[in-house]
Amino acid sequence: MTYLFSAAAGLIAGIAAVLLIERSRERKRRRKKRTARKFEFSKLILSGVLLTYFAGFGVGLWAVVIDISQLGVFLAYVGTPTATAIGFYSWKAKAENVVKIKQAHPEETEGMPVDLNNIQP
Repeated sequence: MTYLFSAAAGLIAGIAAVLLIERSRERKRRRKKRTARKFEFSKLILSGVLLTYFAGFGVGLWAVVIDISQLGVFLAYVGTPTATAIGFYSWKAKAENVVKIKQAHPEETEGMPVDLNNIQP
């Protein structure tokens, strides 16, 4: 039971630290420029997903400590989103690099169209 409380306390402390650092950075940005900040819905969704993922990680770790037979389920819980995130990041980096290569070498890539909708993995 103390592991669960330790994981929860660590999670809360980590979130608080990130929020304090982000608040400090935001104050510095506001001092530099006084424009209205645009609401970014995707960052809010990402924060919610990460929060639930790490809460589930803590609970899963606690369950594995209690019963080691749950290790396979826990590893699947950790591995699936990790593999998905790595695949998405690789695809995104590839799309960005195609555009950069096209801009950096306009003569060599003159006849090649850049179609970001049809980039194959």
